[in-house]
Amino acid sequence: MDRRFVTVVGSYNIGLFYKAPRLPVVGETVIGDSVWEGNGGKGSNQAIAARAFGAPTQFIGRIGMDHYGQGALALYKRYGISTETIRIDYEDHTGISVIFVDKDGANMIMVCPGANYRLCEADIDAAEPAIRRSHIVGFQLENRLAVVDYAIRKTRTLGVTTLLDPAPAVKLPDDLLPFIDYIKPNETEATVLTGIPVTNVATAMRAGLWLVDRGVGTAIVTLGEQGAVVTDGKTSQHYPAPKVHAVDTTGAGDVFCGAILAAFLSGKPVEDAVMFGNHAGALSVTRLGVIDAIPMRDEVDASLHANAALV
Repeated sequence: MDRRFVTVVGSYNIGLFYKAPRLPVVGETVIGDSVWEGNGGKGSNQAIAARAFGAPTQFIGRIGMDHYGQGALALYKRYGISTETIRIDYEDHTGISVIFVDKDGANMIMVCPGANYRLCEADIDAAEPAIRRSHIVGFQLENRLAVVDYAIRKTRTLGVTTLLDPAPAVKLPDDLLPFIDYIKPNETEATVLTGIPVTNVATAMRAGLWLVDRGVGTAIVTLGEQGAVVTDGKTSQHYPAPKVHAVDTTGAGDVFCGAILAAFLSGKPVEDAVMFGNHAGALSVTRLGVIDAIPMRDEVDASLHANAALV
């Protein structure tokens, strides 16, 4: 079978962004500078990023029968993402995220999943033809864990490569790990998954090896401005990120995931895919928002070229 697609199983949330000089503490009111709306949800962001980087992309998820859901469908149409496996839920609202951002780009996020939590095993079964024509399928944890678990196992059983971005972080069933070809936790998520406090390259390598020893094919532990560590059981390698001035770090991990999904579809090996993801994610934090911050592919290629020239 000619597997020509990136598929993402995941969430869509409308993002409500509030920017202030600093983030509030518990019980405190802070006067903000600005507010805006943006399309979001980790799965949706990753699908749009993959498509923006040139990959034919399909999305599997649920949205509500409200104006936010209609906006999601319009968004996917604009980007050319297949929506045949998106279910309209008539009993719950489209997912909503509230994001607070400070002057340095740090953020706090609350997610109300709504229809995302009504994605079910039957939806995954109905999407089997889409999964079968995929080169790789990406997952996150903004849907119910039981459904994500089911979808990963089904995808891998069908012989399709799986990539899990384990966010928001929760402990995973031990017997699920062998069905995950690639796992991409950040420092916090790697700490939750493994119990190893991940703060630097060395501890990221330890956490990656912990995951691989338990059945994961390759662990890609991201370290923000420090880049990423790739561990496959044979070697562990650190791939640094380019130096940039961060304006808003929201969604950088999603841009990274979308970039590596697209890179894998185009046949790049993991080391090239991760470097592409590092530069894509780094460029995205220099701009506000998530989708609007996704760089053009030629910008990422130029950043890679400039970085190579400095080595």
